Amino acid sequence: MKNTFLIIGDNKGRRIKTFAGCLEKEGNFPYFILDWTDLLENPGIIEEFLEKSNIVKIEPPEKNTEIYRKFLEFGNGAALPGEDKTGKKNSEIIRAPGVWFDGVKNVFGKMSKIFDNYKNTYLMCDIEELLIMMDKKASYEYLSGAENSFFLPERTKDFQNYDEFFETVKNKTAKYFIKLRCGSGSTGVLAYSYNPKLDEEKIFTSLNYSEENGRLDFFSTYRVKTYTEKKVIRNMVNWVIENGAHIEKWLPKLTYKKYGFDTRVFVAGKKTEYMLSRLSTGPITNLHLKNMRKESSEFMEEKQLKLLSEASEGVMSVFEKSLYAGIDVLLSNNMKPYIIDVNPFGDLFHNLTDSPRNVYYAEIREALKEAALKR
Repeated sequence: MKNTFLIIGDNKGRRIKTFAGCLEKEGNFPYFILDWTDLLENPGIIEEFLEKSNIVKIEPPEKNTEIYRKFLEFGNGAALPGEDKTGKKNSEIIRAPGVWFDGVKNVFGKMSKIFDNYKNTYLMCDIEELLIMMDKKASYEYLSGAENSFFLPERTKDFQNYDEFFETVKNKTAKYFIKLRCGSGSTGVLAYSYNPKLDEEKIFTSLNYSEENGRLDFFSTYRVKTYTEKKVIRNMVNWVIENGAHIEKWLPKLTYKKYGFDTRVFVAGKKTEYMLSRLSTGPITNLHLKNMRKESSEFMEEKQLKLLSEASEGVMSVFEKSLYAGIDVLLSNNMKPYIIDVNPFGDLFHNLTDSPRNVYYAEIREALKEAALKR
């Protein structure tokens, strides 16, 4: 069989279109596309595609409301209503993220059993490792003890609610990132600070919520706001904890001019292929929030770039069965590289979409090498 790719994802999204375009330009490699909608209707359909392909790339199971709804059903979740009275569309409201992730795990488990019957098929990301990367808490635990070229921020114990969390932190100056453990991007990320001398709490977040007859609907926005009202902070912290939280110390970032920054390091085939730094005057640096991007090599010293590269390659030596990932790394003021996220879908760089430097080309080349070993 000639090397043939199977791309599983949202056929309406930019990712598949861009990757397919790179396949055509790199070597006119044949490919098939299996939309999540079709796979979720009939998971067994994947066998038809595996009979005629030998390299599989899995794109993220999110964004599209109908796809999200289907994953909720596989997680035994309630159906989404048609439209909320607040005027927020379903695509904006974050429904039962923990149940959604249970659905993802159930579906991926079914897929994994099917893949097991196709020993000559190469998965660009190992299913088990992919699910660990998608879960911030599981990813942290997976990397714990393997620290060599990288460090992990100190994390807290698990809490049942806001009151238990505040009881723990109220006697000292506290700065934490409270993260939705199965959230993507900045979804459900709260940068929390407390000053006991002033008895002042703050949260920086792009999360917001509406309230109607006692019901709270949480949704993501494209703007980071600061909240100081106790009720709002309690509601937000409670929501993240109820839906599964991973809480880490908020570490100060290195600065460039007036901006703090961290760096997305893309590793493919155990080699660093690209680094893009994300700069912000606030604590949350995600690019979809209109923060500044800058190629790391344009402003960072060689020794800093080396630290980032070695740390990220060290992470991927732990996730040894997966071809690639985007690793978010924070360099501390004493030049320690801290891993703040591992993203199995961290390969879409909008600034490289039409560039010959697009990291998809590196993925394709490395996937072909690995597929050859399967023959």
